Amino acid sequence: MTPNDLKEGGRYNWRNQPERLTYIGPSWYAGDLRRWHQFARVERPGSVWCEVLDADLASFEETAPDGVKGEGNG
Repeated sequence: MTPNDLKEGGRYNWRNQPERLTYIGPSWYAGDLRRWHQFARVERPGSVWCEVLDADLASFEETAPDGVKGEGNG
């Protein structure tokens, strides 16, 4: 997964992990030139659960819709 693959409000997860996440969007911090990507747990969409850098997105996959077998769903 790359930053261009992400869609705000899209559903993602870490590979082989049960937490289902919603992409909030990118964030930058003063004095830090890196771009951070913020995710919330599906159950708590208004609260940042994790932030990752571009390189970490290689460990993410899009979550398959409920009831559909495939990547990120089982």
